[in-house]
Amino acid sequence: MSKVEIINRALLKLGEPPVSSLNDAAFGKSYELIYQDVKNLLLSSYPWRFAVSTKRLARRNEKYGDRFMFQLPADCLLLLKVFGAGIKDLTEPRPYALQGYELANNCIVTMLDDGIEVEYVRIVDDDTPFPPLFREAVAAKVAAELAMRIKHSLNLKQALENEFLTLIQQAELNNEIAKDAELVPDNSWVLVRQVWGD
Repeated sequence: MSKVEIINRALLKLGEPPVSSLNDAAFGKSYELIYQDVKNLLLSSYPWRFAVSTKRLARRNEKYGDRFMFQLPADCLLLLKVFGAGIKDLTEPRPYALQGYELANNCIVTMLDDGIEVEYVRIVDDDTPFPPLFREAVAAKVAAELAMRIKHSLNLKQALENEFLTLIQQAELNNEIAKDAELVPDNSWVLVRQVWGD
């Protein structure tokens, strides 16, 4: 399902006619902006399994004081877990979750000099392979965001927010949202790249 089709699902929930193109619609650019905001918000708020990736990081040449720097992936939206030394390749079991690190300059900074692997939520540019519950959750949230602007109805907005929460609960029950995800520890920063503001 394309971006326009998902936006049209949101408009259908509001009783509005569909659009054939966001360029032609009166509020097309607003629809697209709200859609991008909502999509990235949902990806960074819940570890949807379809968007979770794992990657071994390369150490940068420069150091951060006396510590080593590992560049985060360019498509990293939300950092979930960091694994420490001892990993030879991604097929081996992970020995332990790394604790003593921080994030700076879009890098993981640690005393370890090798073997950093991360699990993260990636930016998803291609909207067509979204699972059905994610698509419906995005559509419900977009509709809720548009409810006041288009329908001037707080009750409709609340109903759509309730529908959104029901869809999130269903995705959690279906195991489409990873329950075992551990966000970065309290002594580190949660990385949420605000790509929709770039």
